[in-house]
Amino acid sequence: MLIIISYSLFLLGALLLALVLFIGLSKIELI
Repeated sequence: MLIIISYSLFLLGALLLALVLFIGLSKIELI
């Protein structure tokens, strides 16, 4: 059970990081 929770948290963190990087690149291209 603990492995599933940690894995889902890791996946969520990676998804959030990708989203932040995508938004950052979009803002840089807009400027």
